[in-house]
Amino acid sequence: GLTAGVHVRRGDACERFGDEGDPTLRACYPAGAYAAALRRMRRTYGVQRVAVATDSPTVVGELRRLLPGFAVEALAFDRHRLGGAENATLGRRAPAAFIENRADLDARHALVTFLADLELLAAADVFVGTAGTTIGRAGLVAMIGRLGRVPPFEFVDGAPSSSASSVV
Repeated sequence: GLTAGVHVRRGDACERFGDEGDPTLRACYPAGAYAAALRRMRRTYGVQRVAVATDSPTVVGELRRLLPGFAVEALAFDRHRLGGAENATLGRRAPAAFIENRADLDARHALVTFLADLELLAAADVFVGTAGTTIGRAGLVAMIGRLGRVPPFEFVDGAPSSSASSVV
């Protein structure tokens, strides 16, 4: 069976949950949105494994509960060191808390985990994530480079998923 590379952003840049509220705030999505997309990928393409790249210490467990029959895996590293408290910026504009603006961040840890997550995503066969995240887009582009074609993909934030032009 195929492996889905999944990117879930939940830490530093989760200013709103889902598509409700101020559209200028950075959005994150519930695990159920990713699980629904993964079930569609299973029905259509035979996906059996899920490789999760995330800054969330809890999302892997959420996906395991929502996806019985899937093998859900993630890299083992301390995600608290990246994004701080999960959903700490929910409901407020907080650019100072974004990973790219934080002076308190261990930059080496951030770079190593970014590269590891990118490698994890690139090795997958299909992609589920959001169009609004750099890591998600980079992972999908790396997957395209490895495969030599655009793989099946779905953006849970409603961005078009039917053409390569929606990737970059």
